[in-house]
This record gives sequence, C-alpha cells and structure tokens, in this order.
Amino acid sequence: MTKEERKKIIVLSIIGLFLLGGLIYNSIRSEYLANGKTTVGKITDYHFCNNKYCGTYKYEVGGKTYEGHWSGSFFKCPDGTNGCVGKKFPVRYSVEKPNISEIDLGKFDGKKSYRPTIWN
Repeated sequence: MTKEERKKIIVLSIIGLFLLGGLIYNSIRSEYLANGKTTVGKITDYHFCNNKYCGTYKYEVGGKTYEGHWSGSFFKCPDGTNGCVGKKFPVRYSVEKPNISEIDLGKFDGKKSYRPTIWN
C-alpha cells in the first residue's frame, strides 16, 4: 500500500467516525426530546454564518434560562422581521437535561437544516 493510499484511508476513516458520531449524537438527542415537555422560547439572534443562517433562542425551565441554536436557510416573518427575531415559538426540551431542546418554527420549520448540532 502506498503512502497516498494510506492517507486516503485515514481521511475516509476520520470522516466516517465524524458522521457516525453525529448520528449517535442525534439519536441520543432525539431520545431525550421524545419524552420532553414544551415551553415558549423567544428568538434572540439571527445572522449569516458559515454559508448559512444561524439562529439563537432563549427559553426558561424551572426559573433557569437556557439557550438553543439552529441553522438553515434565510426566512422572514410576515411582518418583515429577518428570522423572526423577537418572536415567540414553542420549544421542546428534555425533562432530564433541559439544555437539550429544539425550537418549532411552525411554517418556517422547513428552513432549518437537520445536521448534527454539537454545541447544544
């Protein structure tokens, strides 16, 4: 096996491990949210980042404030607000780990991308 072939195998292995890790992370996250509860969150930020749009929302559980994130494509609320900043939406959170959450953007939910979110 040549040095170049070994490099390709290593790179492909790293990519495979990253993808597998993302799938496992999403599976665990989905399990936490499956038996979760719903509260109301408010979108606090929406901006262009890493060739897509990134949003931030805050929600409260048991008197403590948490922050969640999503990314996806551009959208505006009917009133013209980019990313519906300042608007409230339902947020599903894990009862066991309230920092694990997902915002339901209603008719804009299709604008979210469902890639692994490592920072949440």
